[in-house]
Amino acid sequence: MIHSTILGILAAVLSVFVAILIEGASLRSFFHLPAMLLIVGGTLGATFASYSISQVTKAVTDVKFVLSRKKENDLKLVFFRFWEKARKDGLLSLEDEAKKLDNPFLQKGIQLIVDGSDPRTIEEILWEAHEEEEKNDLKSAKVFETAAGFSPTVGIIGTVLGLVTVLENLDGGTKVLGQGIATAFIATFYGISFANLILLPISNQLKVIAKQDSNERQAIMRGILSLQSGENRRILAERIDPFVKY
Repeated sequence: MIHSTILGILAAVLSVFVAILIEGASLRSFFHLPAMLLIVGGTLGATFASYSISQVTKAVTDVKFVLSRKKENDLKLVFFRFWEKARKDGLLSLEDEAKKLDNPFLQKGIQLIVDGSDPRTIEEILWEAHEEEEKNDLKSAKVFETAAGFSPTVGIIGTVLGLVTVLENLDGGTKVLGQGIATAFIATFYGISFANLILLPISNQLKVIAKQDSNERQAIMRGILSLQSGENRRILAERIDPFVKY
C-alpha cells in the first residue's frame, strides 16, 4: 500500500504538470538544469549549515522509517495481556513478556516495575525519557521545515541572477529577452514547489508521527503505573484510552 505522504506528493506534482499542459505551455520550458541544481544545492547547503550532519542524516533516516512503518500491536491489548499475566503470576513475570516486544520504552517501564522502583521514581524516569525522545523526534521535522524555508529564498536568488544576465543582454531582441525572463523565474518556481509540495508535507508527516509516538509513550506510562498499583482492567483501560485514540 502506498504511504499517504508519497501519494499526496505525487498527486500535488502531477496536478502542477497537468495545469502546465492545460495552459498550453511546454513541459520542456519548465525544465532548467542550472536552476534545479541551484535550488537543490543551495537548500541542502543552507540546511547542512544550520544543523549537524548527524541531525540531517537522522532526519532522512526518519523519513525512510515513516514510509516503511508498519502498524504495531494494539497497545491496549498488550497491557490487557500484561494485566492477566501479572494477576496470575505476579509482576515479576512481566519481564520475559516485555522482552518479546520491540518497544524499548515499554521494556524500560516493565524493568522498573520488576526492579521494585516506587511509583514516583518510575514516573519521573519515564517522563524524562519521554521528553527527550519527543525532542529528538521533532528535530527531524524541524530539519525539513527549515529546508522548506530556505528553498523559496534560494529560488529568488536564482531569479535575481537570471534577471541580471537578461539585463546584460538587452540588445538580443524582444524574443530573447522574453525567454531570458521566463527562464529566470523558473528558479522561483522550483524553490516554491520544492518547499510546498515536498519538504513541508514531509515535515508535517514527521510531526504527526512524533505526536503519535508521544501519545503512545504517555499511554505506556499510565499503563505501567496502573499495573504496578494493581488496578482492575477497566481502570487500566480508562487510563490508556485518552492516548491511544489517534
